[in-house]
Amino acid sequence: MDWTIKKFFEQEGTIHLKEYLARQSFLTEGLFKCRIVYDKTISSVEFLPYTIKPVRSLKVVYAHSIEYAYKFEARDQLLELYNQRGLHDEIIIVENNLITDASYANLVFFDGATWITPTSYLLNGTMRQILIDQRRIKTAQISLSDITNFEKVKLINSMLGFKGPEIPVSQIEI
Repeated sequence: MDWTIKKFFEQEGTIHLKEYLARQSFLTEGLFKCRIVYDKTISSVEFLPYTIKPVRSLKVVYAHSIEYAYKFEARDQLLELYNQRGLHDEIIIVENNLITDASYANLVFFDGATWITPTSYLLNGTMRQILIDQRRIKTAQISLSDITNFEKVKLINSMLGFKGPEIPVSQIEI
């Protein structure tokens, strides 16, 4: 949030999330995501049940000039790409022949020894960066033709952690 506020509003330290959340009441059972809508100040905070979706197959879809370096409420471009998945559970977004992300998660590919995440991500997710900082995953440019060099792909985000769905590359429709 701090990066976004600094980038779009040229301000720092205007939202004190820890203090705001301390005044909220929380459900104590189940998995919930916290959705915060804000500009220079917090507009709304919602706690929504989070269901981990089973993902058994992926479809490669092609994007042209998609911009998603920051999380926005408007996800029209991502939704349009997601709607191209056909009978598959999720998508792999390719832009300029490079692997980027899924519609709601970063991707990490396993080559038999190492987990590798694309350097051409759309959104540098929090969990992605944590795993890089912990040296649990490496970064590399991954082109569409590189997919067959891997055994499987995993979806990661802050809600899934490093325990997201793992999909064999044989279940990716290119």
